[in-house]
Amino acid sequence: MSTTRTMPVPLEEIETCFEGVIPSPFCTCSAGGVPNITYLSVVHRLDSNHVALSFQFFNKSKRNLLENPKAQVLVVEPATFQQFQLELVYEDTLTEGPIFDRLRVNLDAVASQIGMSHIFSLQGADIFRVLGCTAVPGNFPVEAQQAAVDHLRALDGLTERLAACNDLDALLTAALEGLSSFFGYDHSFILVPDEKDECLFTIASRGFPASGVGSEVPIGEGIIGTAAAQRRPIRNANLAREMIYSRLVRTGIENQGDGHSLQREIPLPGLANACSQLAVPLLSDHHLFGVVCLQSEEAGRFTAVDERLALVAARQIAATMAMIRLKTTGEREESWRDRPRAASHTGPCSVLKHFGSDDSVFIDDAYLVKGVPGRILRKIACAYLSEGRSEFSNKEIRLDSSLQLPDFKDNLETRLILLRRRIEERCDFLQIVPIGRGRFRFDVKRRLKLESLP
Repeated sequence: MSTTRTMPVPLEEIETCFEGVIPSPFCTCSAGGVPNITYLSVVHRLDSNHVALSFQFFNKSKRNLLENPKAQVLVVEPATFQQFQLELVYEDTLTEGPIFDRLRVNLDAVASQIGMSHIFSLQGADIFRVLGCTAVPGNFPVEAQQAAVDHLRALDGLTERLAACNDLDALLTAALEGLSSFFGYDHSFILVPDEKDECLFTIASRGFPASGVGSEVPIGEGIIGTAAAQRRPIRNANLAREMIYSRLVRTGIENQGDGHSLQREIPLPGLANACSQLAVPLLSDHHLFGVVCLQSEEAGRFTAVDERLALVAARQIAATMAMIRLKTTGEREESWRDRPRAASHTGPCSVLKHFGSDDSVFIDDAYLVKGVPGRILRKIACAYLSEGRSEFSNKEIRLDSSLQLPDFKDNLETRLILLRRRIEERCDFLQIVPIGRGRFRFDVKRRLKLESLP
């Protein structure tokens, strides 16, 4: 293997080369002098003198390293395509610990996204000492100097907006708008856990053709679900390439007749052609309030700096969610008996069907919601039809034992927001309208019939 004779380059100066935007050719050589080249999705920089490579399928490369520990890898700066050659020597393979976990989490997230957790399994994290790093000569374009970004000013603006929110609905809107206006994260959505802490469901989104409100991701599966389960951010600089490669492997397995063991693929909420994705858990006092997910059609859009900024923003969002949740304990219950009765309607009648098996609700045979939001809708529709009620309070719903609501920690407000936004998207004659702190009105603009089914 030849060595390029140029000045050495510190690894810290080429940090963007380790984002995984462009694959890296990795060359090993057997003791007999037979070379082998394979491509790596990402080279992980550990410190000034070490990198880590994931050990998965590359058995020939592994055999070569055991015979001859010297290797080379080429990393590429994505903005200019400037190449850098790293001279490596293999030192060790880790099968546990922080470095191994760091590599495994990202691999597991992509693998479970397409139902291949048992196929794509990290065998180890190969640790290499970097003997030298040199720039490969060539006519590469000079990267345009970008104006320095004042991240502190942007964070100050975002936190100011969040601190002004006194209810969850306003907080969700301010968070996503702030991420866009202050940081340029134009495609984002927030998911919160369901009552059983088994799934995340989308409660708010910004920048997508369809809102995706109500879409679900199982906790522990896929990139978003893994971020929730592991309580740590997951960033993928070239999601499209990873998914294409993984699906090719999946197709090969299915063609060999082993497809029966593959789990189902989980469709990603958001952009159909997302190339970059960053999923960050919303944590406060060790409690998972949800996940904020950023997407982009640009490969390498989210860097390590973006990850740190998103972490700070996520902590502030989660802390504000916790504060709003505590405030709801002081809600006052008001009597509803003197409130105006709902107006009666004539003309066409729509049918609201509630299925007790999973509390799913259909309006005129079109699916709307399920679970806790479904039970809530059935309650207020029943009160509307039997008692003429149109106004309700969050507290009376929370205290209604017939609804079998989860513990307070699961935050009733998130379910009400999901229900309201799903109705806004799917139905033009029903509406849940906030009318004050902890109160809302159920507006119905046509005749309604409620059917309860098993």
